[in-house]
Amino acid sequence: MGTQKDSEKTKASIIDAAGQLFAERGFKGVTVRDIAAEAGTQISALNYHFRSKDELYKEVIVAACVDDLISEEEQAELRKMKPAKALRLVIDESVKEFRAGNGDSWQSRLLIRESRDPSPVFAEASEVYYKPQMDFMAELVGGVVGKSAGDMEVRLAVTSMWALFDTFFEYDHLVETTSPGLSKYLAEKNRFSDWLFDLVVYLAGKK
Repeated sequence: MGTQKDSEKTKASIIDAAGQLFAERGFKGVTVRDIAAEAGTQISALNYHFRSKDELYKEVIVAACVDDLISEEEQAELRKMKPAKALRLVIDESVKEFRAGNGDSWQSRLLIRESRDPSPVFAEASEVYYKPQMDFMAELVGGVVGKSAGDMEVRLAVTSMWALFDTFFEYDHLVETTSPGLSKYLAEKNRFSDWLFDLVVYLAGKK
């Protein structure tokens, strides 16, 4: 007879297997049988933990979103710092994660797929998970330039920062093709972090 720990482990392995397949093929390109085979379990286990493929997909999207966010505990620690120091730390840590290859995880690939062709599940998850994240980052950036988190220039600056991470790390091959040597140049002496910090502050501080 399986234990609660075994059940939780099976559920986690199903979410991980489903996430990898959904990231590669999309929702419609994956069957329940595919997921069970990838997870090394039975279809009955999927039915036990998830009522349907739709329900499983929702949990996979939530798992991807949570993995991609600054946790509430981390936010609390960042709020104890001066806004400029906290913003620079967020940028530095994000750069480290991308350069370590975390941008190649199924979570990142699935979210990129969803951002291009969003499902109703992703729209719901964005409201629950990403909007609070935007609010927090806008709070940090606004604190640096003396504006509110609701200021549109501040929110444009945060959105631009996220877009630039995608450009320089998700599409680094395109950057290197169009501007040979630029990626290496930006990797030297924390140049990318310096440039991104200065740009975000400049954009947010515009009148």
